[in-house]
Amino acid sequence: MAVTQGIMQKSIVSAVEFLDQREIDPSIYDQSRDRAFTDIMKLVNRRKVTSMPTYHNWVNDNVRVKCTVSSVTSGSGTAQVVFVVNTNSGFPRVGDLININNSNNEGIQARIQAVTYGSGTATITARSVGGNAELIYVSVGNTVSFGSNVFSEASSSPTNRRYSVTKYFNQTQIFREFDEITDVQKVSKVEFTVNGKQLILPYQLIQKVIKLNGDISYQMINGVKSDTLYSDTNPFLADPVNGRGIQTTGGLNWYVTTYGITDSAASLGTFDFTEWDEIVDNFIANKAPHEYMCFMSNKVKGILDVFHKNLGSSGVTSVRMMIDGKTLDFEVDSITYRNFKFYFMNMPIFDNPDVFSSTIEADVYGSIFFVPTDSVETVDNGRQPRLQIRYMENPFAGSSANLSSDGVITEWKTGALAPVPTDGTMALQTNWTTNQGLEALAVAHFQKYRVV
Repeated sequence: MAVTQGIMQKSIVSAVEFLDQREIDPSIYDQSRDRAFTDIMKLVNRRKVTSMPTYHNWVNDNVRVKCTVSSVTSGSGTAQVVFVVNTNSGFPRVGDLININNSNNEGIQARIQAVTYGSGTATITARSVGGNAELIYVSVGNTVSFGSNVFSEASSSPTNRRYSVTKYFNQTQIFREFDEITDVQKVSKVEFTVNGKQLILPYQLIQKVIKLNGDISYQMINGVKSDTLYSDTNPFLADPVNGRGIQTTGGLNWYVTTYGITDSAASLGTFDFTEWDEIVDNFIANKAPHEYMCFMSNKVKGILDVFHKNLGSSGVTSVRMMIDGKTLDFEVDSITYRNFKFYFMNMPIFDNPDVFSSTIEADVYGSIFFVPTDSVETVDNGRQPRLQIRYMENPFAGSSANLSSDGVITEWKTGALAPVPTDGTMALQTNWTTNQGLEALAVAHFQKYRVV
C-alpha cells in the first residue's frame, strides 16, 4: 500500500472496511492495583456498632507498681533505713515487703514499718527481715519493688489502696463518595466491558467503591483523631458551608504513638539481635502477650529478610496465620525468638507511593507495627478483639429501589434516571456514606518500631 510516515492512504487501499476493524480486548486490566490498598480491611475484620459518634473503653491499673528513690533521709547500710520516693508515691503502705535494686542488696528483703505521705512524696521507714545481720543499702535513683506483704498475729487491717481505671476514646468519621452520569452517558456504548455491559456506569461505580474503601483503609492506618467533635458549638474544624463540626478518627499509628510502645533502631537501616532484644524487652516491660502480627512495608521486610535468612539456622517459616480462630488466606513469614512468636506481613498499603513512601510518610513507611494476635481479656473473663471497626448504624430508614446498605456502607440513588425518579434532572446520581472509626484495645501491648 502507498503510505507516508505515520499516514495510511486509504483512497488506494482495497477492503478498507475490513482494515478499519480493530482487535479489541473488552476487559479492563488492573494496572493501578488500588484494590490492594484496602487490604487492612482483611485484618480488621471485626465490626461492632456504636450508638454514639465517640466511643470509650477502660483499662485497669497494674496491681503493683515501682517507686523511685528521690532522697535518703537516714540509715543506708543499716538494718533500718528511711528514704523518700516521689514516683507512684501513693502506692507504698505499712506491711509491704520490698526489694531495693541497689547492688549491695542481693537477697535482702525489707518490710515497710511506717509511711508518711507528703505532696507528691512518701517517706518510707523500712526494716530488714533478716535482723541486724542484714544491712539495707539505698541510694537516690534506686528502684523499690513491692513483691508481697506480711503482718503479725492479731494485726489491724492494712491501709486501703484504691485502684483506678484509665479511659481511652476514639471517634467515628463520616466517609462519603459520589458519582453522577447524564442521560446520554448512561446509554452510550463504550469499547470495554464491565460486568457484561458495554457502558461506562459499571466501571465508574466500581472505581468509586474502591476509592471509598481505600480512604477508609488509609484512615484506619494513618488517621489522626481530631480535637473537634460533631457536638462542638464553635468547632475549629468546620464545614465552611453549614458551619458544623467535622471529626476524624485516629488510626493504628495514632493509637500506638499516643498510648503504646514506640522505639527505633539505634542506626536506621540496620537490624540484628540488638534490635530484637530491644523489641522483646519492651514487651516484657509492659507485661505483653507473646504472639504478634507485624505489619510493615516491603522496604522494612527486606531489611529483616537480609538478617534472618543469613543466619545459620534462622527458623523462618512460611505459614497460614490464625487470628481469633480465623485463618488468613495469605502466606506470612513466622519466627520465634526468646519465646515470642512473630508473623511478618508486608502490607501493600504501605507500599502505595501515592500515600506512603520514604518521602511522604517516612516514619510510618519505615516502621514495624506489632499487634497482638489474641483477643484481650476483660477483668470479668470476657474477650474482645484487639482491633475492630466501630460504626454507626444506617441513618436511613428501611430499604427501597433507590437505597441499599450492608449495615455499614449505605448507597442511594437520586435523579430522573434513578429506579424511582426523584426529580426532573436527566441524570443518575449515586451517593455512598459510612460513619466508621478504629478501636484498639489494651494499646500498651502494641509497639511501633522504626527500622529504616
